[in-house]
Amino acid sequence: MFKFSFRIRHKNCSETALSIKFPKYHITVFDIQSRNRREKQYLYSITGNEKYFDEITAYLKKLKNYKLVKEVERNKESLVLLVILDQKSYIQNIIQKYNSFFIDLHTVYEGYEYWHVGIFDRNLIEPMRKDLKKMGDLEALYIGEVDFAHTLLSEQQKKIFNFAFENGYYEIPRKTTIAKISKALKLNHATAGEHLLKAENKIITSMARKV
Repeated sequence: MFKFSFRIRHKNCSETALSIKFPKYHITVFDIQSRNRREKQYLYSITGNEKYFDEITAYLKKLKNYKLVKEVERNKESLVLLVILDQKSYIQNIIQKYNSFFIDLHTVYEGYEYWHVGIFDRNLIEPMRKDLKKMGDLEALYIGEVDFAHTLLSEQQKKIFNFAFENGYYEIPRKTTIAKISKALKLNHATAGEHLLKAENKIITSMARKV
């Protein structure tokens, strides 16, 4: 497997526009729900001087792309907002197009979005880059092989994870389900699901530590 880290100044993106207007604030984005390919629900964790927190909130509420902007909590150094964003293009959709996965939360700072992606096939990195370049100024920060699955996973976890991957479980939309995987491998549904979840957690945690 491979890790692809990059930053992008995303054209026509409301998050990027927010970061350009308030460049000294770090924005960490929690993707808590994807209702469809255009509308996303996020938590924004914004850190910086509290002086402009009200201005940031008011700015977002004025933007037509934001269907909801609700303050969740704040302190002297951070502001947490629940938002629903509706825009034409998302970096997530490109990443999912190439059967890749997120190994860390994406962040926004000084007008750039920062992403760290896990990808199974190195040959898919270049076409992914070409698609991303259409969306804004792109800079690759790191591309490298990450060989960890065989040492991290138990034999059963490797067996289930590899079967799931080879049969399209991580494609968008999924081509198989936990029920079908468990039936094919003659395993209890709950057992197969638990082993797959543990394998995913181990892989993501290991890759995130290398960021």
